[in-house]
Amino acid sequence: MNLQEIKKYLSRKIAPKVFRLDSDIYGLQYDKKKSDRLIRKVVLTMDLSLEMIYFAVKNKIGLIIANNSLIHNPINKFNFILINKLSLLSKYPISIYVLSSSFIGAEGGISDTLVRALYFKLECLFEIKNKVGINIPIGRICSPLKYVDKNHIITLEDILNRIKTNLNMKAISYIGDLNKPIKKICVVGGDNSKISFITKAVKFGCDCYISGKINYGEGIFARDIGINLIEISTYKKGILTLKKLCNILSLEFPHVEFFLFESKDPFKTYF
Repeated sequence: MNLQEIKKYLSRKIAPKVFRLDSDIYGLQYDKKKSDRLIRKVVLTMDLSLEMIYFAVKNKIGLIIANNSLIHNPINKFNFILINKLSLLSKYPISIYVLSSSFIGAEGGISDTLVRALYFKLECLFEIKNKVGINIPIGRICSPLKYVDKNHIITLEDILNRIKTNLNMKAISYIGDLNKPIKKICVVGGDNSKISFITKAVKFGCDCYISGKINYGEGIFARDIGINLIEISTYKKGILTLKKLCNILSLEFPHVEFFLFESKDPFKTYF
């Protein structure tokens, strides 16, 4: 398989560029060789740590597919960690492809994966407009399916326990009443919980909003209007989706060896 083949597959099937949120870095971020060169080994990763790049070098990886980019902000001063990464990459024929926010709303992306992992029933897409007015299906509107007892009323506490079990999370931040029944949920796979998004979810009839990041102001707003908010680990939902993508790519490109690099979640919980 050459680099151009997998690049085309990723941009059309896995994380279409049209789903990118505004100025996010997307696509081929680093490539010092020709785009038609042969790729025999690919690694998927959440982030481009120095440890991850050493893994790529040691295993003679030709392409790194990353959820997050190598550079997040404009460089206005010397960053020695970044210099070390670029120095190491410059010595080897390794390319980097960044999925970024396009991977959130895509079919089979992070939002879809969360809905399936948590045993929710998909009802419709939750779309927002980017700066140029394009509708991006960043989330999913769904209802919680019941495991056994069809007469059981699902509460916020039930949803939290389901998340802890299915995503292997030891602790979850939330806002709301544990005993409140949950009938409709908005799942947003990215770290997006703007007040405008929460307001739109309420208009859909949602009584619960699940996202990757909730700040204090959004929490106060949600508490005041009576919607439950749940914050899910960015790492947990991302690595779960990359595992699935690794299997998909292995089937699509059977002559290429795919690896999943499971870096540790930088956030820890103290009990």
